Amino acid sequence: MTAHDPRLVGSWQKIDDAACAAKYAAHLRFEPTGLYFGSTEPAGGFTWWDGGTWATEVPGRLALSIANDEVVIYAYSLDDDTLTVDDPSGCRFRYRRAL
Repeated sequence: MTAHDPRLVGSWQKIDDAACAAKYAAHLRFEPTGLYFGSTEPAGGFTWWDGGTWATEVPGRLALSIANDEVVIYAYSLDDDTLTVDDPSGCRFRYRRAL
């Protein structure tokens, strides 16, 4: 059975504009079913996080299927309504829970 951290479910807005994070979605929505949807700002641009599956089999590790269908593991932490993500290259960026 695939594990999903229920605290991630919902909508998120990227709050960092680090150059290394430009390829990641500006808006994310995690569904409790294990699917996620990402979009860019402005709409229609390319993002590695366009949509696919997500899981948290290991605490603090988020597995996402990215645009080329590869599953990549990211480190993550939650502090209230702020989601911090570290990609495998060491890029750190944050999202805030959207209301």
